[in-house]
Amino acid sequence: MSFDQLLEQAGSFKRLFAASKKAGVDVEKAVQNAMAMDSELFRTIECEVVSVGRGRAELRFPFSKDVARRGGMVHGGISMYSLDNACGIAVMTVNPGVDQVTVELKVNFLEPLSKGPFTVIGKVLRAGGKIATAEGEVRDARGTLCAKSLGTWYMIKRGPGRA
Repeated sequence: MSFDQLLEQAGSFKRLFAASKKAGVDVEKAVQNAMAMDSELFRTIECEVVSVGRGRAELRFPFSKDVARRGGMVHGGISMYSLDNACGIAVMTVNPGVDQVTVELKVNFLEPLSKGPFTVIGKVLRAGGKIATAEGEVRDARGTLCAKSLGTWYMIKRGPGRA
């Protein structure tokens, strides 16, 4: 059964995550597979889903020439992409709907990302009926805070073609 079919059967991301955990499903592996299937960039940067819990997600990716810019550091767009994914997955775990979109994502780049692997954590700060706010951070292999984000996600209750 595809991810979309499982989501349709569960009725919402929130119920899908809760039921999967309860059934003993390896949620991290399932999310990893779904993200990798949908995104060439997710595969290219070798992003790994480390953990997923209620309102929280942790990802990891290595340093490689595929994510680097001139100067031997991770490109800011890759940092932002990883933060959008970590926070977005965290929002999925509390989303009472069947889809979501990033409305806004602000990132402060604090230190160059040059010492991998990098850990990316997303945490939901507040989730209402339609809007969720989450914060994220990227740390390098030494634990140095390299980027910090704050974003807003619009949670979509119904799938396409539904009233």
